[in-house]
Amino acid sequence: MKIKVCNSFDDIEQSEWDALLQKSSINVPFLRYGFLKLWWQTLGGGEWQVGEPYIMLGYQQENLVAIAPLFLSHRDGKNILTFLGAKEISDYLDLIVPSDYFHDFISAVLHHLLQDIPEKWDRVEFSNVHQSSPLLQFFQNEAMVDGIACHVEKDSPAPCLTLPVSWDAYLESLDKKQRHEIRRKLRRVEQEAQQHRFFFVDDQNDLEKMALAFLDLMRKDPAKNAFLTTSMAAHMQRLLSWSYAEGILKLCFLEINGVLASGFFCFDDQNTIYIYNSGFDSRLQYFSPGWVLLSHLIRWSIENSRAALDFMRGNEAYKYKFGALDALVYSITLTKR
Repeated sequence: MKIKVCNSFDDIEQSEWDALLQKSSINVPFLRYGFLKLWWQTLGGGEWQVGEPYIMLGYQQENLVAIAPLFLSHRDGKNILTFLGAKEISDYLDLIVPSDYFHDFISAVLHHLLQDIPEKWDRVEFSNVHQSSPLLQFFQNEAMVDGIACHVEKDSPAPCLTLPVSWDAYLESLDKKQRHEIRRKLRRVEQEAQQHRFFFVDDQNDLEKMALAFLDLMRKDPAKNAFLTTSMAAHMQRLLSWSYAEGILKLCFLEINGVLASGFFCFDDQNTIYIYNSGFDSRLQYFSPGWVLLSHLIRWSIENSRAALDFMRGNEAYKYKFGALDALVYSITLTKR
């Protein structure tokens, strides 16, 4: 397999990138051309200070069959080659390659690293690799790759909820206490709130205003307020606009008595709802707005034939109370022997 290196997103067509992603073993919104290009423009909202794209394209008989979306940077005195998107705001990252071409491509990538650019890198870091990834399976099963030492480490849980065919079936799948709590909290809003509604932002004319409203909800949490630096907040706004244009945005809110009580920023991709971020107004905590909104979102997802609701990285207790089961994400570190 022939490797070609791109140092700019302008060197590859978005349509070609995203078409290949549709065939890839791992197909998640964080690997879309637009998501990673936006990430690159701010280096993860300021997570990285310097970098140079190093995107490896794999060609088989002049046909693009694989992409390794990487960039070069520096940290702790070392030259690092890592995934574009690494790592705080992109929950899952990987190579973009169909399973039929995986082994040929990873072999070509490793050959390129050792034979063509050994002086450019001290460490390769593949972060946020889902447990289902062929990349993880390759490095877990290979006892040794000539010239390279490999370290695989569990990073964090990523709970996911497989959705049944009906809301009633979902409730029945929960333990009795949790089922009772969901029904009780929904009933409290219905009976005691003067006004309430669950809604998605569907009109583009409302998007900018509601995006700002969502960021305001996030800022009510001290930790998220600290996370939302000027650069990060601007990045989040662009990401909301991009995902709307891509047709994968699900920005939903619970409004109680005329006040936005909670919101979820989700991606709706490949029959899965990915909950990317959230915000809540603690002044309305009596109505448990987070639980109520999540209940509405799960019911909507079931009724609209989605297969799963992915809570992504983090082991917050509420995810398991709603029936999610753990998957794991891993980090893979390569060094030269």
